[in-house]
Order: sequence, then structure tokens, then C-alpha cells
Amino acid sequence: MNNPLFVRPRTLEEALLVLASDPLGFVPLVGGTDLLVRMQDGLRPKGLLDLTAIAELVGITVADGMVRIGAATTHAEIASSREVQTLLPALAEAAALVGSPAIRNRGTIGGNLANASPAADTVPPLLALSALVELAGPRGRRTVPVEAFAVGPGKTVRRPDELIVAVAVPVPGPMASSVFCRLGTRQALSIAKVSVALAAQRDGPCLRQVRVALGAVGPTVLRATGAEACLEGKEPSLEVLDEAAIKVQADARPISDIRSTEAWRRRMCGVLLRRAVLRLVGQGQAAP
Repeated sequence: MNNPLFVRPRTLEEALLVLASDPLGFVPLVGGTDLLVRMQDGLRPKGLLDLTAIAELVGITVADGMVRIGAATTHAEIASSREVQTLLPALAEAAALVGSPAIRNRGTIGGNLANASPAADTVPPLLALSALVELAGPRGRRTVPVEAFAVGPGKTVRRPDELIVAVAVPVPGPMASSVFCRLGTRQALSIAKVSVALAAQRDGPCLRQVRVALGAVGPTVLRATGAEACLEGKEPSLEVLDEAAIKVQADARPISDIRSTEAWRRRMCGVLLRRAVLRLVGQGQAAP
């Protein structure tokens, strides 16, 4: 087997030109934590497009009401960012749970999105926080809501000649918060069996602008719209939590596989949603 052509452009413009020359032949590379596994499983790209020298793809900035995270920013950088910890705590929590320290120091948020795994840790918080994916290609730039970015396991709306440039998240209001809860075989080095991200504004005892995202219980990360409607504008009493737990189980679309059963995953959606709400309102601090 011939080794793939290796190209390391210095600017985004150069990278897009290389990609445009053979969109189906070149595979973007930054951390490589998923790509190397795919290559071991038989993927044979004609070329590797190394994006690590492109400064525009790295870093976290807060401006114009948005938190912008470059696609090549690592999970470790996101987890340790004061801005993310303060404004987007669910994302900081999720990034801190990805893989191992070695994976978190190599893997990137752009790669997590591009891989389009339903069990990805950072995607549920991004969806709950109304994030946008920024794409660049020969036709210019466009943004896609995270909710619409993945269309199936391993499949996204990114065109072959486009690159993920960044993810942009609206700065939450002063009474907003977010949490992320996950269940796996163990706390570290484990793929999520079920995950729940919750974002909401506190209005006295009530929750408003509620968004709930579910991971690992569908072909993509899902919005739990039934649970959202149940919690919206209400004080999360035990009765409301009971109803929301039932609704979120109906929102989920899990399957049975080698890691868990459909019934267990569905029931755990209710458990994690309760846990997330209690953490968000400060009534409990149960660990995910």
C-alpha cells in the first residue's frame, strides 16, 4: 500500500485550495484520534490534510455575544478554559470526560463534530447551548446549527470540499446555567451509554428557555422536546420531574447493542434528566 500524500498548509485559504483539488481524496487531520482508528480498520485516504499549522482554527474568544471555539481547539483546552467553565459549564464538564488525558490533549472539538458519533460527549452540550458550526469552502462560509449538522452515525452536512472552522455558542444570560451528565461503564476511558445535557434560564423558582439534549440514544444526538415542554416555565417540583422523566424516555430513540439494552437506556434518560435538573437548580450535587 502506498503511503498517503501529506500536506501541511499554513493558512485556511491554502487548505481549502488543496482540498478543492481532490475533495474525496484528502482527509482533514488535526488530532487524529478517530482517523487513526479508521485507518487501522481499513480506511485508505489518498492524502492527509494536516491543519495543525493554521492559527485561525485554534483558540477560544468571547466577542459580540458569542463564545467562539476554533475547530482545532483540544478538549483539554476547552475543559480548562475559564471562559468556558464560567459561561458554558456543561461543555467544560463534557470536554473533561472525553477519553483519557492523552486523548483530551490531542482530540479536538471539530473532530468530535465531524466524527458524528451519537455518543460524542461534547455534542449534547453544544446542542443544548444552541451552538452553530462554522464551515468554510470554495463557495464561502456558512453556519449550521449543531442540531442539524449530523444526519446519521458518521454522516454530516459538511460538503467534501468544506472544512469545519469553528463552533460558536451564544453567551448565555446572567441567570442561565447548564449541566452535563453521563453514564458509561466507568467514569474515564469509556464511551457514553447515555448522556443528557441541560441548559436553562432561572426565573425565580422556574426554568425558562429550557433545552435538553440526549446522547447515545438515537442515530444522532437528539433534542428532547417533550421534556423541554414539560419543564418550560415551571418550578421543578417532584411532580414535574416525574412527568419530565416520562417525557424524556419517550423522546429517546435507543437501541439494544453490546453495551446496553434499549429499555435500560430509555430508563436512564429519565434518571439523568432528574439528576441534571437537580444539579442545575442547586438542590442536589449527585455525580453523573
